[in-house]
Amino acid sequence: MRIVVFSALVTLSACASVASQAGPAVLTESTPATHAELVKVVSTALNVATVTIADDALTKDSELVIERTPIRDAGGRRVQGRELSQPEHFQLIRANNRCFLVHARTKTEYELLSARCRQLP
Repeated sequence: MRIVVFSALVTLSACASVASQAGPAVLTESTPATHAELVKVVSTALNVATVTIADDALTKDSELVIERTPIRDAGGRRVQGRELSQPEHFQLIRANNRCFLVHARTKTEYELLSARCRQLP
C-alpha cells in the first residue's frame, strides 16, 4: 500500500515538472516551410481556405492575432458596416522540446513539426 502511494506521488510530481516546463515561445527562424505550416495550421483551426500571415510572425512575440479580412466593393473600397466577429488569438508555446500553437478560444493545441522555437524567459 505504501509503495502504491509513493509511486503515485512520484508520478504526480513528474507530471507537474513537465507541465511547468511549458511556456510562451518564439520561433528561432522563419523558413518558408515553417511559414507554410503556420498558414496551414491556422487555416485549419479557423476552418477557412487560407489566411495571410506575415513572414516574421511569432519571431518577436509569442502571440498571433488573426483578424477577418474586411469586405470590399468592386472598386476595392472597404464596405461600410459593422464587423461583429472578434479577432482570433493564438499563442506559440514550447513543451517537451516541441513547438505548439494554441488556439485561445478553443484551447486546441497544434504541433508545428517544421518549427524550431525557444521558450521566452
